Amino acid sequence: MDVLTNFFTLRPVFTFWGIKIAWYIYLLHMVIEIYASLAEVSRILTQNHVTWLAWSPNSIPLFLGWAAQIIIVRLLLEIAATILLTRRGET
Repeated sequence: MDVLTNFFTLRPVFTFWGIKIAWYIYLLHMVIEIYASLAEVSRILTQNHVTWLAWSPNSIPLFLGWAAQIIIVRLLLEIAATILLTRRGET
């Protein structure tokens, strides 16, 4: 129960390995999300008889959004890892 309380009160609860596992789970989630999105876009384009070449300029914001999400999460995890490593050195 303490871990849950600490989690929701924004106190540090993750270890280095916990952060690493969270990163890989997030990457898996993004791969599944990207696959599902591209499958749906492909299905819609096929139904409307639109080629990928005609639609490709519209895909740039989609890819930029995915890249930005991954970069932001990676940045936050690096900050958390830095905080964990400096706290470990203090004790």
